Parts: sequence; structure tokens; C-alpha cells
Amino acid sequence: MALVFLDLDGTLLDTGVPSASTLAAIARLKANGHEPIIASGRTPHLLYGIDRTLGIESAITANGNYINYRGKTIYERYVPERVVTKMAQLSDEMGFDVVFEGVDAYVAYSRKGERVDQFSRAFNLEIPVLNRTYHLHHPLLAFIVFDDHVVDHLRETFPELVFSPSSRFGYDVNLRGDLKAEGVRWLVKYLQYPEDQVYAIGDGANDISMIKTVAHGIAMGNGFPELKAVASYVTTSVQEDGVPNALRHFGLI
Repeated sequence: MALVFLDLDGTLLDTGVPSASTLAAIARLKANGHEPIIASGRTPHLLYGIDRTLGIESAITANGNYINYRGKTIYERYVPERVVTKMAQLSDEMGFDVVFEGVDAYVAYSRKGERVDQFSRAFNLEIPVLNRTYHLHHPLLAFIVFDDHVVDHLRETFPELVFSPSSRFGYDVNLRGDLKAEGVRWLVKYLQYPEDQVYAIGDGANDISMIKTVAHGIAMGNGFPELKAVASYVTTSVQEDGVPNALRHFGLI
């Protein structure tokens, strides 16, 4: 039986919701004995019950830094406190906006510009409230930054972080590593799954490492060109039943 890792935005979700055909495909996938796993840049708080709507019990979130398998948290990797403190300090000094992402919250440390709200609308996320103390009491899984002109400086300042363009409005900021691929490899090893029975479907820049690391890496038709270049198969777009068509192509449904 297969293990199938599925990105959310632009893959399972179109403008924040799954289509009826996608829901039916996931149900059929499970009925055939295969196991779907969400693999998303979103943090657990930002799932909004989408996992339950999809009928998917397990998720790799925060670009591989948090894994919940069938209701149990089995892997957590948080940003070091010194890095969080420095990010907040630079935001104050340089005047750039930044959102802090924890397991249970999505808050803005600074939100002076329009891009914070534009980013949320692009992914159908809540508008983050301003909270300048959340990070003092809770560990962080990730950041979001929005200003292109500060990213090069931040990359030099934080060699332990990776900045991935998530939309034209902002960047996902995670601990350096192989992003979703690390979470995928960790879970495959944890479950002792045969590597030739592992599939992944995605559309974004943060899916490239995941698509490259599995035996069957699938790019959505609406995906980044760089992702399509490394995929073993390119399906149709999210608006054209990309996930159901991919699952049918490989005989999983």
C-alpha cells in the first residue's frame, strides 16, 4: 500500500477549499488501503479543520518541522530563542513587518504595511493580530517576512534559516534544512514504509525538496516551473482535478 504526501494550498485546496472531486478521490484512496498525509507550510493552527474535512488523520506542517500522526505529535523542531529575539530586534531596528507562527497562534510582531494582509488573503488565512509578546511565552515554528529588500540582509544575518518565496507577497522562514523533505523522510523511516511506495504531490517552491526525495514526485499543472522540472510526473492544475488525475494515473484510485 502507498503513502501519499499532499500539499494543501494550490494542490488539495483551490482558494482555501477542496473540490468535491478531490474529497471523493481522498476517500477512494483510503478505501483502497493507501494512507494520505498532509505536507504543508502551514502551521497546525492554520489547518482550520481542513484535515478533518479531507478525512486525513496525519500531517507534516511548518514545512517539515512539526509532525502529527493519527492524533499524536511525534516530531517538533522549534526556532532557537536567540534567533527569535534577534528577528524581533531587527524588525524594530529596520522597520520590516514579520509574523510569528506557533503551534497555536499566527500573530504579527509588526504589521505596518499592506503585504501582511495581502499574504493572508492570498492563502485564505486569518489576518494576524498584533501581538508583540507572544514569542516571549511560546516557542515558534516559523516566521513570515514580506519585504523583498530586507531578505538578502536577513539571509546573511541568519545562516540557520531558509527563506522560501511563498507568494508574491511574502516568504516562509524556517530552520535551515531540507524543508518538507526532512519531515517526509523522518515519517517514512518512523513508519518503516517501503521507499518505492511513497508518493508526493505539490505545487510550490517549498515542495521541490519533497518531490525530489520520494520515489514518485508529482507536480501540479499550476506548479512552479522549477518544481515541474524535477517531478517524475506533471498532472493537471488544481482547477482541473490535478490530485484525482494524478492518483488515477498511478493506479491508486
